Amino acid sequence: MALDTTDIHVISDEAELREIIGDPAPMVLSKLSDRLNELTRQFIERSPYVCIATAAPDGGLDVSPRGDPAGFVRVLDERTLLIPDRPGNRIADTLRNLLVDPRVALLFLIPGVGDTFRVNGRAVITDDAELLAPSAVDGKEYEVRYQKK
Repeated sequence: MALDTTDIHVISDEAELREIIGDPAPMVLSKLSDRLNELTRQFIERSPYVCIATAAPDGGLDVSPRGDPAGFVRVLDERTLLIPDRPGNRIADTLRNLLVDPRVALLFLIPGVGDTFRVNGRAVITDDAELLAPSAVDGKEYEVRYQKK
């Protein structure tokens, strides 16, 4: 059953929202960056799990989980990640979405750790064997790979 919003107060602008929740602390704002640092690199390298959000051509959104042994997402440089893609259900929502709209949002998680790490950027899909060879696990290579740029 859908919520009928005609009978409730709806918060519709940021000023009103800020009156309720307040502003972020300066320390929180200082964490925002357009590149990785040593601490964020370590978080990614220790994470065995990432959720990938993409936008569908019809305006819908998709969030897909990816996981493998910690370190499966490789940090290529301070602005580029390599995320290998294992065979799944072959619906390929994430990959099909990226063909049309390269925007991607990532949420890295480490079991037992209360913090998460978010990354937003653009992705490209590649099957470059040389680039992806180091991502093999137990001798099994990945089918398709994508990079956040």
